[in-house]
Amino acid sequence: MQSYLAQLADAMPRMMPEREQIVADVRAHIEEDMQRGEALDAVLTRFGDPANLATSYLSEVPLISPSFWRRAVATAIDVAIPTAIAVPLAALGRVSPETLPLVPAFIGLLAIIVGFIAYIVVGDSRFGQTLGKHWLNLLVVRESGARISVGQAIVRLLPCVFHIWWIDVIFALFTERRQRAFELLSKTRVVAIDPTHRRYLEHRPSAAGDQTAQVQ
Repeated sequence: MQSYLAQLADAMPRMMPEREQIVADVRAHIEEDMQRGEALDAVLTRFGDPANLATSYLSEVPLISPSFWRRAVATAIDVAIPTAIAVPLAALGRVSPETLPLVPAFIGLLAIIVGFIAYIVVGDSRFGQTLGKHWLNLLVVRESGARISVGQAIVRLLPCVFHIWWIDVIFALFTERRQRAFELLSKTRVVAIDPTHRRYLEHRPSAAGDQTAQVQ
């Protein structure tokens, strides 16, 4: 049962407010059916694939689209992180090339770019958030509300790779759910979450999180 619940939890973003309640609800249903004499394997077979079950539950959860400017601030925070490292590095290479030769400088800047891409892809696909989204209480999800895949996270980044981000962003001004063009393509979206739930997850006593920790 623990393995099934772990897969169920993994199909949902960690910061999704309803995640713990859904896992607890499914656990209660499984235990109730087992108490009536039904075998665990039979119960899990009837419940079906954990990812599909998570999608079914999440379809009942209202997803709220944040404002365009709230998303813009979150993006600015994320971009500021590598910029704060890259700009001084580039400036040092220009002012004092003997201190920072061209090749090491290029390698350093390349490492920053690769690191930034990994930061976005891992943050969005694994946690549903980067630091900017976390601080602005935003969450990246599939259109169903489920956790996005690595492939979807990469597709979301393609406008930056091809330098067409400004076209991509314009779509967010006119689409119903404020989705960018490549969010429509990847079937993902950004939603707003309750900041009180985020603070609860960050500061809850360890005992209160034992049940959820077992399925993470």
